[in-house]
Amino acid sequence: YLYIADEAGEMALALSDMEVCDRITPSYLSANQQILQNARVIVADTNIPAETLVYLAENCTAPIFCDPVSTIKAEKLRPVLNKIHTLKPNRLEAELLSGVEIHSKADAEAAAKVLLDKGVQRVFLSMGTEGMYAATAETQIWMENIPGDMVNTTGCGDSVMAALVWAWMNDLDLEETLKAGLAAGSITMESSETINPAMSATALKLRMSK
Repeated sequence: YLYIADEAGEMALALSDMEVCDRITPSYLSANQQILQNARVIVADTNIPAETLVYLAENCTAPIFCDPVSTIKAEKLRPVLNKIHTLKPNRLEAELLSGVEIHSKADAEAAAKVLLDKGVQRVFLSMGTEGMYAATAETQIWMENIPGDMVNTTGCGDSVMAALVWAWMNDLDLEETLKAGLAAGSITMESSETINPAMSATALKLRMSK
């Protein structure tokens, strides 16, 4: 992966070779099944082959957290939505997977409900400047973005997912989990680097308290 930023810290060029993801095959995972079975959580995205996602869904007992990545690659998730614990789509990805056009918060809520009805346990739907919507069958929460001094937004989505996993492993409820995700995105965008060197559990908790 190659990332080049301009003087303002904005991404000027990014190149990535995803061929390695094609090597994460069902047979590769089968050979490492013991590791998967001992995991507390599995984080996946749709850069890996569709058959690998199916293997994870059918052979792993740990909760699966998944990022759809893009509208094209998100198609791989249709057969396994009922096996996903936590899904983190953006507006376009949620539209694709739910079949609901999203033009308002009410539409976002309807799209999330469709995904929950398909078997997803938790949905964290990013709505850009409108914040994020978190939903389970029992609880639904809207939350505005947590302010930060924006330098570079590259990596924000990944840090949100990392925070969702961290929150789940620390037994936080849905509201605090949503807050953790937004806090992580806020911290990440304050650095010109994809991973803000200032990121830590302490920094995250402090940002969550604002």
